[in-house]
Amino acid sequence: MHPLAIRRSTTLSGFFYCAAIVLAMSIAACRIPGKSIASNYKNVDQFNFDVAQGPKNYHIEGYLTRSAELGKRPGLLVLNGGEGNVDQCVKMSQGIAAMGIQVACVSIPGYGNSSGPSRFVGQPSVLASRKALDMLAGRTDVDSTRLAVWGLGHGAVAAGLLMDYDSRPRALILESGCYDPLSLWPSGPLRTKLSILREVWPSKRILKERSVIAHLPPKLECSVLIMHGQQDNRMPVGQAVKLADALRMRGAKVQTYYFPQASHDLGKRVEPELRAFLRDNLLGTASAAAS
Repeated sequence: MHPLAIRRSTTLSGFFYCAAIVLAMSIAACRIPGKSIASNYKNVDQFNFDVAQGPKNYHIEGYLTRSAELGKRPGLLVLNGGEGNVDQCVKMSQGIAAMGIQVACVSIPGYGNSSGPSRFVGQPSVLASRKALDMLAGRTDVDSTRLAVWGLGHGAVAAGLLMDYDSRPRALILESGCYDPLSLWPSGPLRTKLSILREVWPSKRILKERSVIAHLPPKLECSVLIMHGQQDNRMPVGQAVKLADALRMRGAKVQTYYFPQASHDLGKRVEPELRAFLRDNLLGTASAAAS
């Protein structure tokens, strides 16, 4: 065979080999979101849904972990917004479901496999959070009088804004969030400012719309657990301190844990405080003793 033909043959073989690899990766990436996650657990179902804002539709990724206990159980809605991912949430939810709680893990717009962009926790995130709570509360195996919401990162902002407008959650867990963008913007870290600029133009109107503190009702009767790392270089711990003070002024029962050596992503270190809070404020003393 002519040397040029050999080189062409080798080049074509290499091209088709690379094309086959790319095709295989594309097929793997295009598999149904969450199918492998749900298939790894006997008690996990998809919890996907859609929300619309004007002409735009957002597909929201979610998974429900069912408790083995019979009857109507308390429900916990977890709003993921940058810290961790849905795989970690579902894995974590197994321990909470074992406490007798139905757990719905939901990625707010712009995170996980949910449609985006996030727009710094804009109105689609609030709509998605409220619909997720509606779906969880409407289940026949959930006690709609015992609901809790846990928000992580931007999910904590979505949970806080949900608290501002919806009195159904009796307990809220807010982790590593930005609760007053108006006070954060002038002196916030450069990394945080650039992150906000990538999503929205930070006018006073837009920042106020996304401020949990700016929309707090005059009176609150819920219990709130606030967790934040004191070394957080993205969302200063002062945001959490300011929210805790504002909530106490409105009658909320507030617990705070500020982790001295932790940064933005608190990871598994929050689990002891989280479980104790859920036992005390969602399950009740009788259930807590049993667990």
